[in-house]
Amino acid sequence: MLSPSNPNPIPTPPRRSPTLKQFCTYLRLNHQGGRWVLEWKTEPRLRRNIQLYIAQDPNFADLCDRQDDGTGLEQFWIALALNSLPPQGWEPPDRQQLAFQHLASYYEPICHQAARTIVHQHSQILWEDAFTIARLWLQKKDKLADLLRKYQPNGPAKFSTYLQSVLMRNIKSETDVGRYSYWRLLCKAPDYEIAQALESVYLGTTQASQLLLARKLFKKVYMAHHINGGGRTRREIWPAPQKEDFAETANFYNAQRLLPSALPEVAANPPSNAEQIESWMHCCLKALKDKRGRENQVYSIDELEEKQGLEIPAPPTELEDAILEEESEGDLQDSPGTQLKRIHELFETELRGCRSILEVQLGDRRVLIDKDRILILKYGVGLTQHQIGELRGMNQSSVNRKLKTYKTHLLSALTQFIQPEERALDSVQGWLQKNFLSSNSADLIAQALGKAIATQKSEDRELLSLRYGQKLTVQQIGDRLGMTADQVNSKLSAIETQLHKGLCMTLENWIKKYVDKWLYDFYKSALSQLLNQGFTLLSPDIQKILKLSYNHRVPLDKIAAKLGLDQDRVHHLVWEGICLLESYLIQKLSDELKVSLLGNVERQQITQLTNDWLNSLHKSD
Repeated sequence: MLSPSNPNPIPTPPRRSPTLKQFCTYLRLNHQGGRWVLEWKTEPRLRRNIQLYIAQDPNFADLCDRQDDGTGLEQFWIALALNSLPPQGWEPPDRQQLAFQHLASYYEPICHQAARTIVHQHSQILWEDAFTIARLWLQKKDKLADLLRKYQPNGPAKFSTYLQSVLMRNIKSETDVGRYSYWRLLCKAPDYEIAQALESVYLGTTQASQLLLARKLFKKVYMAHHINGGGRTRREIWPAPQKEDFAETANFYNAQRLLPSALPEVAANPPSNAEQIESWMHCCLKALKDKRGRENQVYSIDELEEKQGLEIPAPPTELEDAILEEESEGDLQDSPGTQLKRIHELFETELRGCRSILEVQLGDRRVLIDKDRILILKYGVGLTQHQIGELRGMNQSSVNRKLKTYKTHLLSALTQFIQPEERALDSVQGWLQKNFLSSNSADLIAQALGKAIATQKSEDRELLSLRYGQKLTVQQIGDRLGMTADQVNSKLSAIETQLHKGLCMTLENWIKKYVDKWLYDFYKSALSQLLNQGFTLLSPDIQKILKLSYNHRVPLDKIAAKLGLDQDRVHHLVWEGICLLESYLIQKLSDELKVSLLGNVERQQITQLTNDWLNSLHKSD
């Protein structure tokens, strides 16, 4: 990473050839041996599109045979991108979008050169940030189209020079050159990325929520003092925060921790101070840097050979992730694993009891589907209600009505499983005692109680914080607040009654989320098993290459070197394997569901399903 404190050299991309590869590959950044390296990665969809045009358009095939630097093909894709005429029958409906993507692939080296030049001029900017900004600009087809129309071929500059200057101006604008610093990184990183970074460090603790709130408030204070309202000029680096910034953030934090919108784990902990806020901000920054480093880490072939084979485990479902990620066997009468199994069994039993439910064989698995095939097309293939209606010859309202019928059955069953009226009142005090600092997402009632607490008044939340968060006795609370023990007990009882009412109001929303999630997981899991079976039918060479590339994220050039194959051959085998998986999935689903999945919309969904399945493999490694 290039910065004043870590001046590693900017990575140089390997040479890209032949001509066709220039329009279907992109640069991937990896971190190996303490330095950044670049490699070319093939985009299968773009490669398939090129093969389609070679087969259908003689003019395009002739351009591919020419031994030039790719300018002929560049002009072909430019003309197609700027042509608003309807596509021919054999062309994909999104041919213009694909043409822009081919051009963006061709211009990848210009993005690299623009980023390199900017960083040489302003070394405080991270090279990977500059490179990402340039690439994102190229993905905006409206901007690229406008640039292509404005360019004058007879002018003094080549288009590559013209594009590079535009990208450099955009990088300067986005980074506001001269102001880059790690404090800028902390403020500019999106909230979800900070949350993911902290989750990996503070999983299972209450501290992540505190840090997220503190970072949100610090960002407002810092931006107001030093960026938006300060005396800093555009050429100056983002300055380091002052003690006053942390102190003001602490004041805001302490004021907000007892608001109804504050999370229980925030409200339950003591007030903060300037030193703690400063420490938290450094923790956020470190977690963010570590996260980005992990995302770019890849295995070497030698490391993989030390493992016991190259097995591809089935990716975990979303419902299993949601229930098991914070597993705590001792906090529930039923463990999360037992509860998950009971919910699965309950839903399958209830679904079997619905009218018009059939069983079909998908690969090695019997799967429940409705007579109209709506459930698997909606939750498995991912079609919209309108698309399902067109495919099945019914109107959208009929599709919607049938979906509601099945979901109502499952919702009713889950409501009986939870039994809120019988269990909830007894659960309130026990949940407060065990989980007030951090609600356990493995239990629907626990999550609903977390929502109910957010509706309480600040003084009531403070009382809960003292009793269940700081573990003070009733007598200690009474002495602190000037109340008798009976008054404290009476107040706590009233709060717990209010929580019970709030619980019953919010519980249904969580139940609905479980129903939809289960349906997605149930049918996605079935299709994943079908792809597993299709994978076993591929040739051994293709299986091995796909496992190395997707399951272990080994660069294709390293795979080629290790297996003694030409890199073009490895790219071809990857592309062939993906196409065979898609064809297998289409054939099996079409045969079993008695529907045609050969339309453009359905094929796009199959392509996305296959791509998601391959890309999820490393997560279960």
